[in-house]
Amino acid sequence: MLKIRLATPSDAAALMRVHREAVFAKAAGHYDPARLESWSPGATPDRVARVEREIADPDFIVLVAEVEAEVVGFAMATPPQNKLQALYVKPNAEGRVGRALLAEIEKRAFSAGASLLAFDASLNAEAFYKANGYTETGRADYVSPSGEASPAVQMQKERPLPTA
Repeated sequence: MLKIRLATPSDAAALMRVHREAVFAKAAGHYDPARLESWSPGATPDRVARVEREIADPDFIVLVAEVEAEVVGFAMATPPQNKLQALYVKPNAEGRVGRALLAEIEKRAFSAGASLLAFDASLNAEAFYKANGYTETGRADYVSPSGEASPAVQMQKERPLPTA
């Protein structure tokens, strides 16, 4: 059964492992191996420390998706910046984890004051986000922390109007 919860700093290494598995499993058809490695080197000490800081930062919302106590996905947003920072799900048998995480991070980010959520989506994720109400606003290169540029789709979704 899928459980979505707020992340704790002790989840940081697991999030970086999920990130790597998701990137290598789902983006390999769109990016070469060097770009994948640059994009997701795994749970290195500096990356884990950065994610621990982000989890503890009150401007960040970081969610974890678990199936039977195993971390299978995560989502991250910064409502003050109107940014969806990350959404990654590793291959799993549960299904629809990405949709559940996206719905929950949107709900929390919009409730926290974000007027929209904007981000650079990988080419392999473009259809997923469009199917979930996001629109393309442009194309650009995403530059990884190591300086590697990868094509990306700039996308956004506005906060839904309140229902009566």
